[in-house]
Amino acid sequence: MTAAARRAAVDRLTEAKVGDGILVIGTTPFIGEGFDAPVLDTLFLAGPISFDGLLVQCAGRVIRAAPGKDLAEVHDYHDQATPILAVSLQRRMPGYRALGFVRP
Repeated sequence: MTAAARRAAVDRLTEAKVGDGILVIGTTPFIGEGFDAPVLDTLFLAGPISFDGLLVQCAGRVIRAAPGKDLAEVHDYHDQATPILAVSLQRRMPGYRALGFVRP
């Protein structure tokens, strides 16, 4: 994505309101540092993140308060039978606890 295209996409998100039905499919570099769209209310973690700080940053995008938003969800896919996925979930758990989540 070019810098101009990214800026245009971020501008559209900035103008969005709760209930507009916004869907963002992005990688952690896209929604990482410097990204702000408080209207987003759901996050699907589709890849194994091991660093709990990155989890806090990504989940923070959807748990941020916004007028008219009263619920936020984080869906984290993991598989205890796949060692790398099981380990990465355990590494994210401190981040979930820091955010106030009580179960994965």
